[in-house]
Amino acid sequence: MSVKRSLVATAAGLAALTGAAASDASGGAEIDASVFEFDHVSCHGQPNEIRLVIDGLEESVGLVTIDLYVNDNEGFLKRAGRVVQRRAAAKAPLTRVCVPAPGPGDYAIAVYHDENANKTFDKGAFGLPAEPWGISNNPKIRFGPPHVREALFPVDDVGAQVVIKLN
Repeated sequence: MSVKRSLVATAAGLAALTGAAASDASGGAEIDASVFEFDHVSCHGQPNEIRLVIDGLEESVGLVTIDLYVNDNEGFLKRAGRVVQRRAAAKAPLTRVCVPAPGPGDYAIAVYHDENANKTFDKGAFGLPAEPWGISNNPKIRFGPPHVREALFPVDDVGAQVVIKLN
């Protein structure tokens, strides 16, 4: 299995915002590295720190909830499989936050824009999401959740840089 290196997940919308032009191996637009140059209260410059940019927020209301998972499909997208959860104030159109990984390894992230700040991922009819959400590497969603391998990215002592586009 290959896990993406450097700019882990890309989004064409973010590339347009940052003026990037080249493309990466996944076919998405390459992200201007300056998008990861930010100060946030959650960023401490510690080893294994993930610098996360969430793209596609329509309003600066509510919270963004970030869940970090290890390479385990059984626990992926489940409360019991989550190793870290962070919440941050939502800021449109991009929310930037840092998430500490427990150590080096392959991880996946799921995020949602908790627009009403009730700390619950609201769902509508048939259990479909009622709030914007995204997953690392921005995998195509078909008839169910993606396999964890589609969302994995490497974290080392230097950390990682991830962009997630909300659906």
